Amino acid sequence: MIDGVRATGVIGWALLLVGSSALPVAIAAQAPKIDRSYAGLTGEVLLDNARVLVQKFILVPGQSTGRHMHPGDQLLVFIKGGVLRSQATQRSTLWRDGRVVWQNAADPADEGSTNMSATPIVMDLVTLKPSTQSADSGSSPKPKYQYLNYPNIPGEDLLENDQVIVQRFTIKPGQWEGVHAHCPDMLYIHIKGGRWAGKTYTQPERADPHPAPDGDVGWMPTIDVGVGHQSHNIGNSPIDLLWVTLKN
Repeated sequence: MIDGVRATGVIGWALLLVGSSALPVAIAAQAPKIDRSYAGLTGEVLLDNARVLVQKFILVPGQSTGRHMHPGDQLLVFIKGGVLRSQATQRSTLWRDGRVVWQNAADPADEGSTNMSATPIVMDLVTLKPSTQSADSGSSPKPKYQYLNYPNIPGEDLLENDQVIVQRFTIKPGQWEGVHAHCPDMLYIHIKGGRWAGKTYTQPERADPHPAPDGDVGWMPTIDVGVGHQSHNIGNSPIDLLWVTLKN
């Protein structure tokens, strides 16, 4: 951890390359109480900062989530998908790896779902926290949100509403993203992890010594396009990456 930011995967070398000036400003306010979203599951906290709480949930075959509550606006991401059967309707639905679901805080609670697959279902749940100011923009007004633009890699737009933009990118072995910027309040989630290396105009290529595991998450510092920041996949398999940009 570096100032509350996970220093693994894509974030590790980014922090080393752009320097500590790109780190988010520490927030003195106490984080909201962590609420359980699934009565039958206990989540593993992957990231907890001033803007988001990210938890990992594993649902083994035959297990139910229990009653499903919404303590805030939430984005559910299937890292390892499968078939879920609704306790309320008994309808079974296939959720593939990388599928996302948006859930509003005002949505009513339901009785949850059961894993009907032969393998565990792994989910990352992102709960948004109220904020009146960007976590890494200091006292200046927050710039308008932006879609992430990799010049060399087309992205898939998965979701946009008044709270978030969700994009998905596949980075092939040896492929560079191209020079790009990161606006404030961006979270990454690895559907399929891998090995990264990156560089800027002033810093030579540097590899992350540790591969990012499937489901790995992190909070990205704001990076101006003038820095020349870009990275590439130095592993042997494609990296499947989600970017979540918070609008508010």
